[in-house]
Amino acid sequence: MITDRSQRWRDRRASFVSDDSIIDPRRYAVDVIDHATARAFVADHHYLPRYPAAQVAVGLFGPGTGGCASLDGVIVFGVPATGAVITRHTGFADAARGCVLQRLLCLPSVAANGESFFTARAFRLLRHARPGIEAVVSFSDPGVGHCGCVYAALSGAYRGRTRARTVLRIAGETISERTLSKIRNLETGHAGAIDQLVRRGADRPLSGEHPRVWLDRLKAHGALTARRQSPLFTYCFELTRRARATGRRLPRLAYPRRSEVIAQHLFAAHRSDR
Repeated sequence: MITDRSQRWRDRRASFVSDDSIIDPRRYAVDVIDHATARAFVADHHYLPRYPAAQVAVGLFGPGTGGCASLDGVIVFGVPATGAVITRHTGFADAARGCVLQRLLCLPSVAANGESFFTARAFRLLRHARPGIEAVVSFSDPGVGHCGCVYAALSGAYRGRTRARTVLRIAGETISERTLSKIRNLETGHAGAIDQLVRRGADRPLSGEHPRVWLDRLKAHGALTARRQSPLFTYCFELTRRARATGRRLPRLAYPRRSEVIAQHLFAAHRSDR
């Protein structure tokens, strides 16, 4: 079945790698990369091409042509939409002790088990680059067929599902609540957030128009559309002894069943076709 294979991305299109081939760690290297390189890779290949509010980006380098290494995967650790994402799922009172795994993708050229190999080493580099970060929260979207198999393979603590919520989308892409909050409340970075929507086809705010009114106008004219987002599966990786001790107070649930994920994915696909 398709769920017995590893999902990969190239040019924002999914493909699946047979588990018959297993990654050879001796042929790959993992290292921190600059955000410009990571941003370009995500934009070219990931189904969510927008680059998140990133803290650390890590690259997977494989054997390229002509004896040169090629960038075959990227992981981006970033800032959560709110501090509550960290405190709720890690148990830490200080949200700065955690971050979110915002993007994880490998190209089809990477053999099976590549994601778990890559992610485990990326966690080590994250701890070295940001020693204050002791836990990582990650989400998988069953609406697009993701159940978090990689996270389960790495023994991430499954915390359960998020609540279903309504999100705003433009040109088929979801706009994060953090981006919308910056615009509505004129927070630092709101100008860049407005530019983000304009690049995706929105008209610029009128002269003297408050950004909150501008967002309402975009919704009224159909440039911003509301969509009900299915609950996401939530995982937490406790990277230190203190994080593991803190996390004992939180639920560690049985991992989701693939059959459940397939059913939700088919349901989401059926709704999008209506």
